[in-house]
Order: sequence, then structure tokens, then C-alpha cells
Amino acid sequence: MNDPNPAENSASNPTEPDAPVDPSVYRRRRLVVGASAAAVALLVVGLVVIVGGSGDGPDALGSVATTTTTTTTVPPTTTTTTLPPTTTTTSTTTTTTTTTTTTTTTEPPPTTIVENGVPIWPEYETLGPWPTVAALTGLPADEATRLRPIVAVKVDNFSSARPQWNLDQADTIIEENVEGVTRFIGMFHTNLPDRVGPVRSARTGDLDLFAAMNRPVLAWSGGNRGVTNWIESAERSNLLVNFTAQRSPCYERTSSRSAPHNLLLDPTCATNTALDGDVPPGPARPLYWVDRNWEPAPEAGGTPDETFRVEMDGVSVDWTWDEASGSYLRSQNGNPHVVTSGNRIAVQNVIELFTDHPPSPVDARSPNPVTVGFGRAVVHRAGQRIEAVWGRDTPYEAFGFSDAATGTPIRLAGGKTFIELARA
Repeated sequence: MNDPNPAENSASNPTEPDAPVDPSVYRRRRLVVGASAAAVALLVVGLVVIVGGSGDGPDALGSVATTTTTTTTVPPTTTTTTLPPTTTTTSTTTTTTTTTTTTTTTEPPPTTIVENGVPIWPEYETLGPWPTVAALTGLPADEATRLRPIVAVKVDNFSSARPQWNLDQADTIIEENVEGVTRFIGMFHTNLPDRVGPVRSARTGDLDLFAAMNRPVLAWSGGNRGVTNWIESAERSNLLVNFTAQRSPCYERTSSRSAPHNLLLDPTCATNTALDGDVPPGPARPLYWVDRNWEPAPEAGGTPDETFRVEMDGVSVDWTWDEASGSYLRSQNGNPHVVTSGNRIAVQNVIELFTDHPPSPVDARSPNPVTVGFGRAVVHRAGQRIEAVWGRDTPYEAFGFSDAATGTPIRLAGGKTFIELARA
């Protein structure tokens, strides 16, 4: 779907035919949600809804993969064979003069064919590299960098796993609730440090995020049979490169900590190994839209943004805007969030993306954030807080954000981004 904003024709932010969806579309849909709720309820009776999550499995290390190359072109536009139900949440925002009520809808993703509880995706074909700039940061990048895939690493955030190794060098970090604590997806593209970790297990809910990364290299420690089945199915459909520690090189355990919080990945090794594989990964593509020259309109709802807290499971998360560095600085449980090098997690954008968390079909203890549909968001950029709506139609699309007050598209600042998948 084309992005309608003509400003994206600049050299720093080239427009492509599959640019992120404008979420103002989703805001207009809210007007008909109430009128169509009964009809939707009838349509979805007996249909299958797929949402996911899963627990950890063994963390044994395995051996290596084989080599050849393929070329691919265009991703599937949809994965639909069923119609998901619609759930509605209402939030009220009060100021000293007015009260505004906003209704948003979050839809679980459409499913594909399901065999024995495991979805089977259409065969995925990769897109080409993003032109001119790095896909995740929106900053100028050479061709070699733009051709590199995203290495999506599942990183531990249990107390015994802190501080993490080189998480600060990820272009994008997604924080998700798991079982009473949070876990990260570190998306490494422009920077490939010597090691990253501790690496832990994936969740089936992650698949809707990986689908938008243009066949990334998924680095994970392994998981229970349920989540493993889902990821192996995605691997067979070429949705991702399944770079599991169970059968891939480039992992090691450090003696400085006890298992399972000591598994480390060499992301350069993982990238090179995956590119030599039978079905190589695709070059990085945007997960959201960046425009370094964008400024909110005067009538938009931005307010000064000094500090804010994000409610996540099992961890107290605070962010502070640092004007001198032009960055948001992260704290956990009252302390600066630093990595083993001593560097603090610092990013140019923080997105609070509020969504439903139904239980996983493979592990009822595990929450699954729904990341297809639309709902409330708060975008923090350049020291401004903007109430927003997020949206995307399919797992293959980038997230779009629009101003909740005006419906105009929001563009992120150039640099690193942190996405908090918070409970609605």
C-alpha cells in the first residue's frame, strides 16, 4: 500500500510501492466498528484464530548448515483464509478543559492453513534492498550495509541475564512481555558487534514481527516443541532463516555466568553463514517510517517529553529525554539500563505500542502481543510526546503511526528506535 505523504519522495526517504500503511485508514475504520460488531461476531463463529507464545526449551548447541544461493522478488500481500474476531478497548484522556474518548480496535492476524495446530504460511519471496538509507535508522548507508539482512536476536532480560552483551548496538529493540518478565528482540543491521546475548528462546507471537523483516536471520536458543513447530513451519515457507543454537554455528557459552543466561552469538558469523545457506536472508527493510526532516504540525497533539514510565511485566521501565545527546535514556527498576561495556541504552525514538495479550495456543502461561490490526500508541521523538494510532493490515507490512488528534502520519527521527509492546 502506498504511503500518501508526498514528503517521502526526498532522497533521504525514498518512496517504494510497498511503503508502510498510513494508519489514518484505521482511524476511519473506528467509525464503523460499533455498527458492524454484531455482524463480525456472527461471521467468526467456528473460525480459527491464531495467536502465539511459548516457553523455553533445552539450550544445547548444535552443528552447522549447508550452502548455495537463491534470488527472490515480491512478498505475498495477505495470508488470509479466515476472518479474525474484533475486540474493542476504550480510553479516556482528560485535560483541564476537554475530555476526549477514543475507541480503537486490535485484530489478531488473519491465519493461513492450519495443520495439527501449526500455521502454514504462503511461500515468501524477498524484496530488494532499501535505497539510499539504512532501513531501520533512516540514516545514510552504503550499498554493502543496505544489502545486509537483519539479525533478529532474542535477548534475555531476567535478572540473572543483566547486564546484556551489546544490546545497545541494535538499530531497533522490541521489548515484549513473556512469563512474568520481559524479553527483547534486538535487530542488528548497521552495527554487528563481536557478540550479543544472552540469547534465549522465541515465542510464536514473534512470527508476526519477523514476517515484516524480509526474511531475517532469527537467532534463538531453542524452545519447546510447540514454538519449534511454528518456527520450523515458517522456515519451510522461507519466511525467515531459522538460526537456532540447536543446529547452527556462531554460538558459544561464557563461563562468566551460569546457563541458560550465558549463551552468546557472533552476529557477523551468523550473517555470513546465513548468506551462504540454501535459502539466504533478504536485505533489511523498514519496520516503520523514518523522516529526519519531519516535524509535527502546529495543531498536532505533541507535548514536551522529559520523563515517562512504561508498564511492562515484572520490570519497572523509565525513560528520560536527554537534550544534550538528543536521546532517550532507559532505566530498569530505578537503575540506568547499561550493558556489559558500561554503555547505557539510548535511542532517538521510543514507541509505546498498546495491544491485547491473549494466551498462546501452545502454552497458556505465555502472553502473546497482537501486532496486526490497529490500536493506541504513544510516539516519543525529539523530546515530544505524541498520542497516536498504530496500524498494519498484514504481518508483512511495516507499522504505520498517525496523530490521534489530527490523523496525520507521524514519522520517526533518524537513529535508533525502541518499541515497547505494552498491554492495552
